[in-house]
Amino acid sequence: MKCSMCDNDKILKKETIATHRYKECGLENVILHGITSYKCKKCGEHYLSFGDIEQLHNMIATALTRKASVLKGKEIRFLRKHLGYSAAVFAKLVGYENEHLSRIENDKNAVQEVFDRLVRMLVMEKLPDRKYDLQDLFLEGKFMSLDWLEFSLAKKGWKSQAAA
Repeated sequence: MKCSMCDNDKILKKETIATHRYKECGLENVILHGITSYKCKKCGEHYLSFGDIEQLHNMIATALTRKASVLKGKEIRFLRKHLGYSAAVFAKLVGYENEHLSRIENDKNAVQEVFDRLVRMLVMEKLPDRKYDLQDLFLEGKFMSLDWLEFSLAKKGWKSQAAA
């Protein structure tokens, strides 16, 4: 890996970071362990390597759909983007006005339980390797308490750690 900020042609120095708060995904409560950091000796620029980002985002989406409490606005925004929808298309899909969806995603309007379930079902329908039944999750209440999400990068990809 070479620096894109300066004309340094040398390979960047590799360092390992024990933990990283993954704010880049738009959520404040995601912690990553074992990611790799690269630093340019010439200009000091830092780069982070997150491994298989699609796998990581699938794991975050799965955890969010299984949390016990109603989704928050930022979580809905993450899930919408994970599904690949623009705000306008997603609003049309769920039957909301663009402005109303924006207020929900920005925590100006509360997330209603019916909307929460609709978003979860849309996401669950698209997740790969689904090993659960949607009806069981909702009818039997098989959800978990979730304050923090933690994932570790291993040789074979991302692994979920204890979600608190």
